[in-house]
Amino acid sequence: MKTIHFAILLSMASLLTLGVSGAAMAAGPVTYTTDQIKVGNAASECSQLGGLLGTTFTYAYKWNAGAGEGAPDGSETASFPEHSNTITISNSNGSTFNWSSSPNGISAVLVKAGQGYNVYTYNPQVKGDAGLYAYQNKEISHVTFCWNKEVTEVSEWCSPGYWRQEQHLDSWEATGIKPEDNFQSKLGYYPQLSNQGLKAGATTNPTLWQVLQSPQYYGGNTFNAIGDLLSKAHPDVNFTGERAEDSCPLN
Repeated sequence: MKTIHFAILLSMASLLTLGVSGAAMAAGPVTYTTDQIKVGNAASECSQLGGLLGTTFTYAYKWNAGAGEGAPDGSETASFPEHSNTITISNSNGSTFNWSSSPNGISAVLVKAGQGYNVYTYNPQVKGDAGLYAYQNKEISHVTFCWNKEVTEVSEWCSPGYWRQEQHLDSWEATGIKPEDNFQSKLGYYPQLSNQGLKAGATTNPTLWQVLQSPQYYGGNTFNAIGDLLSKAHPDVNFTGERAEDSCPLN
């Protein structure tokens, strides 16, 4: 019975950077060399790989090289009813290549040649790597990509208009922040007065509550900054930095 051979190889990702951004590069992927995967369509090959590795892949895309071309080259989009991912292969010289993907990362790349595969796995998924080569350094016949759709975290935000209402003062308690707290002490800077605030003689060192009640004196950016501060501090608000309108989960 044939067995899968595990070999930890040094990735060329640290050496070959042309065509793949440093932020997208993988840090030394583990390469599996195997002749147990039977040639099939993309879903079949990724399913077989998942069986060997004890995992599953939801999406698969197979890219055939033309006769005598070695690794394919260019960009292709893998489209599914609920998801699409653009994969680019570059710097192909017939025996090695770079790849990148957008907007989704990749879990595994199978590089087929002769009777076997070199398999590059990435955990967590990455959006690019460089210097991939085929089984026994032979001429590449095709490349198959396997991945799972990444779940985008949805940001929640309670606007300053929410926090300025007296009936929502109970929501402040969970944040550990008080309306009478000084704005500068919590945000790290003094708000700049608008012309209207200057004419009205508004204080240059207001409390959070004063800013919330008089946004015309302190400006929209200062007003929204308090919404950010309190949303981030509240344990029941998943604020990731994006001000998503109508997303406040608090009553």
